[in-house]
Amino acid sequence: MPRGASILLAVSGGADSLALLHAAAELAPSMSWTLSVAHVHHGWRGKDADRDLLFVAGHARRLGLPFFNRRRDARAEARRLGLSPEAAARRVRYEALLEMAREAGASLVATAHQRDDRVESHLLAKQRRGGLASLAGPRERRADGVVRPLLSVSRREIVEFLRARGILWRRDRTNGDLSLARNRLRRELVIHDGDLEALASGVERLAARRERLDRSFEKEVRPFLAVGRNVVIAAAPLLETSPPELRRKAVLECAIPFARPGRPPFTGREREQIVALLATGRDFRFEAGRRIRFQRRGARFSVRLAPAARQTGNNR
Repeated sequence: MPRGASILLAVSGGADSLALLHAAAELAPSMSWTLSVAHVHHGWRGKDADRDLLFVAGHARRLGLPFFNRRRDARAEARRLGLSPEAAARRVRYEALLEMAREAGASLVATAHQRDDRVESHLLAKQRRGGLASLAGPRERRADGVVRPLLSVSRREIVEFLRARGILWRRDRTNGDLSLARNRLRRELVIHDGDLEALASGVERLAARRERLDRSFEKEVRPFLAVGRNVVIAAAPLLETSPPELRRKAVLECAIPFARPGRPPFTGREREQIVALLATGRDFRFEAGRRIRFQRRGARFSVRLAPAARQTGNNR
């Protein structure tokens, strides 16, 4: 969060986001930040969610900060798109936050993801056979202006910060809902401090690798991608001779425009099959995810949606 920035703080009312709010408010005078506060009501948890909104609005008022809020129906979004409750809530939350940032005139949206969240995201990605992009956890900064300044701060440090200032926080009852994947992970995995430190260090190393990979992709591959309305085309010989991690990222970047909202374009197994096929140097056609067709013909690698009537499977 650079000096002089205009920042919208995403505050749910839980411990992490209240620490973000009060830490930013303490630092704002010396950093010349212009702060505003945002809260998203996801349309579930009834009166508890209504109380969360009023609780956050009260903190913003006492700190003298502009307050913005949006109400969304995450359950309806989950049904409409066939998403999990978590994925639907995440989707509507970021849409609402970016909308409020535009209204507030903020160039950055700060969320309160912290070190323990980063480790949990890594473990979930590992269970799902994710690639480097997901194994490295949430990014410190996204292209759309979302920043996560607390990724190196532990939950224990956050609680100590709040208690030292006598700040109370709201507790989300859905944290005990075992139908949610992240809650099941927290219940099933008992991580001692030493293990958590080691895992956090490992995820930080993965994040550094991802940053290096992103720079390599932008320099070595992005200039050779052609993006049309219905197709993405890349130089097949370039991908064939690229390191596997760079090839994986290229395949993902080519497929993202055709993914269903809130869903990855392919499974981890499908991704590895496409990466392996590209390395052979031979022509192929492969269909994955939501009828996304990956095809190599000579020096041309193309990705597009496959026509529904002609879908034939992954065998050419």
